[in-house]
Amino acid sequence: MAKVVITLTDVGRGLDVQCRVEPEEKDSERVQFVAAAVGYGLAGHVNQKIIDAIKNKGKTNVH
Repeated sequence: MAKVVITLTDVGRGLDVQCRVEPEEKDSERVQFVAAAVGYGLAGHVNQKIIDAIKNKGKTNVH
């Protein structure tokens, strides 16, 4: 089972956002390929959610 891991870290002037895939040895090439595609797609989506959250600092729902 491949995992897509998203990490958020405070850095000097903002946030560092990383989206990476952690495949397991027993994963097929197809599972690894799909997990990588999902990871790349999530990176842009997560980035936009973070921008929205920062803009709407006082609001609790950014969906």
